[in-house]
Amino acid sequence: MKEYKYLVLALFMFGAVSCGDNFGDINVDPNNPSVVPAEYLLTSAQNAMADDVWDEWMNGRFGLLVSQYWSQNNYTDESRYTFRQGVINSYWGYYYDRSLRDLEEVKNLVKAGDDYALGLASAYNKVAVAEILECWMYQFMTDIWGPLPYSEALKGSEIRTPKYDSQQEIYLSLVSRLEKAKADIDESAGGFGDADVIYGGDMGLWKKFASSLLLRVGMRMSDVDAATAKAVVEGSYADAFTSNGDNAVFTYLSEQPSNNPLNQDRIERGNADFCLSNILVDKALGTRNDPRVEAFADPAVNSGNYVGRPYGQSSAAAAGEAPEDYSQPSGAMAVQGAASFGPYDVLAAEAPVTLMNYAEVCFILAEAKERGWNVSGSAAEWYDAGITASMNEWGITDAGAISDYLAQANVDYSSAPGDWKQKIGVQKWIALFMQGVQGWSEWRRLDFDLLEAPVDGATGDIGSKSAPVRLTYPTNEQTQNAANYGDAVDNLLGGPDKLSTRLWWDVQ
Repeated sequence: MKEYKYLVLALFMFGAVSCGDNFGDINVDPNNPSVVPAEYLLTSAQNAMADDVWDEWMNGRFGLLVSQYWSQNNYTDESRYTFRQGVINSYWGYYYDRSLRDLEEVKNLVKAGDDYALGLASAYNKVAVAEILECWMYQFMTDIWGPLPYSEALKGSEIRTPKYDSQQEIYLSLVSRLEKAKADIDESAGGFGDADVIYGGDMGLWKKFASSLLLRVGMRMSDVDAATAKAVVEGSYADAFTSNGDNAVFTYLSEQPSNNPLNQDRIERGNADFCLSNILVDKALGTRNDPRVEAFADPAVNSGNYVGRPYGQSSAAAAGEAPEDYSQPSGAMAVQGAASFGPYDVLAAEAPVTLMNYAEVCFILAEAKERGWNVSGSAAEWYDAGITASMNEWGITDAGAISDYLAQANVDYSSAPGDWKQKIGVQKWIALFMQGVQGWSEWRRLDFDLLEAPVDGATGDIGSKSAPVRLTYPTNEQTQNAANYGDAVDNLLGGPDKLSTRLWWDVQ
């Protein structure tokens, strides 16, 4: 299914590039082109990235479970932290062989073209777009596994067993690459146009995305390299997102095969694998009278109320309770034909994949103020702005309702329980709903009190934590890249290849 997403758009662009009045060399087979247009590969890379980070497996059965937004209704191994080795092997390969490889080839094709040789701004813009997306993907991966094949990755037959780079080295490289990509963007020149599904070729928005991603990268290493983090955040925040209109999202189409992968999974499987967790629905939203629950979840079929399923039940316990007793992800009933889709349903065909949103920028700046860094505003102002941006993003625009929410004692910045990491962390986690790996990363970094150990106990080795702090490496790496795998575990990771071994930026 993944290979056919946006096929019509990609083929149209390929035809537009390859056809014309000049039929070219009659010895060239037009049905088997030797060079694929960069526009086609950019669309393909964006689609592969969206599919592979958002689908049933690495979002539904990993990211949304380790972050405890969702609970499993049956076959609950992953919510108790036993992950399928075949899936880990597959997605490690997908990330390198689909989106990253396509993005690398996009850069190669553009740099080999006449426009780049002539120094045209549009060509440099195209390279910058591919660079920004590569940086997003590499940060996503290193925040799951830690050290990665990076500097020697994507070399093909030139380097078949690439060395691993430490997470620190990767992070510092990402900062340099993003800063260069941002500097290379000329907002007055073109980009990929309609081939760019995320921003439609708007280079001003790509510059904002690069700046916002620099904020994420910088803040995530704030506890281990405060000086660099401070410089990155202070140097980037003024150019970052300023509204939800800037959000980096990949939007799907309404019809198969170009629909959202979670929508397609629900259609194909025809059953309810997931409900929302009691951690999200009852502990985070319910105790705060949070109106976002109506956008996040369907009411439980059997009661009409919003009820979260206990997180981490055994398969036997889960099988004894009907999914209809709990709130399923929004749009579940619509997929079954029992309701109409709402505009914010996460299981809708056109539901977007969010790579980064304005709410996250606001919470980063709230934290920057608490750390004493030189950014505008106050921590409370940015905290309120982050909550408001999240409310608006999920369709809640009533200013009175938002004001009432912010005034609650357990929400108001001056009275919400805990220190600033607790206050900001919980609200940032809520605002990152559906971005499973990002919500999990913020819990690991800020250590706020919210997640709980699986109710029926963990089956994976998570040590004293209530959730894993990384994912183990693919077994394929242990056999096909054994020497470099061993070096990464022994010398770069800082501990054994276990779920309980902390990453470089995770200090406690």
